[in-house]
Amino acid sequence: MAKTAGGAGALPEPPPRHPFKLETQKAGLWYRVHRGEYGPAQFNDTDKGDARFSPLLDPATGAVIPTIYAAATVRGAIAEILFHDAPMPSTGFIYDWERDRTSSLHLSAIQLGSLRLVNLTSLGLRAAGLSVADLFGTEKPDYPRTRRWAQAIWQSCPTAQGLRWMSVRDNTCASLMLFGDRINLAACQDAANSQPVAVYEAEVLGVLDVLGGGLGLV
Repeated sequence: MAKTAGGAGALPEPPPRHPFKLETQKAGLWYRVHRGEYGPAQFNDTDKGDARFSPLLDPATGAVIPTIYAAATVRGAIAEILFHDAPMPSTGFIYDWERDRTSSLHLSAIQLGSLRLVNLTSLGLRAAGLSVADLFGTEKPDYPRTRRWAQAIWQSCPTAQGLRWMSVRDNTCASLMLFGDRINLAACQDAANSQPVAVYEAEVLGVLDVLGGGLGLV
């Protein structure tokens, strides 16, 4: 079982001590960095990947629950994907911008309608008897456990259309993941401004500067 960062004991497994809070997320634009083989508003309906809350399977049928991630700002989307594996401390680390600049990665905006989301911000987690560290204080080796939380939320909150939290990489920015089996396709639309990440070089280098990193010599 996963341990806390300080080794103080086992991290919690579902269910929570108290129900999660649902909130209405207003319609608006959200941003995502994704590989070119995926469309801007395309859900991942495969069991491929290793993210904090996906892939997810319906425990009754084994069917994949399609998911899509997005961030409230361009900077947040860049931080979550391009700098997901930046070391800590990040000061002095060397980022391979040439690799990402020439890859198939795109940054896209999607228009989302009004949605009912489970509140996984610090306030929402506290209401359920959890802390931010319980779900967001660990990295990839702990993702099987955090996926169990997402699956439990999907099961226990049948009206929830997804999850909302503050980005781990940039906690000034909200992030969300949607359950594709509960989303009307009209509620998630391509905003028709998808661009290769190379177009966002200034924004990428701005995040790199905040992290204290640098570029390798070409």
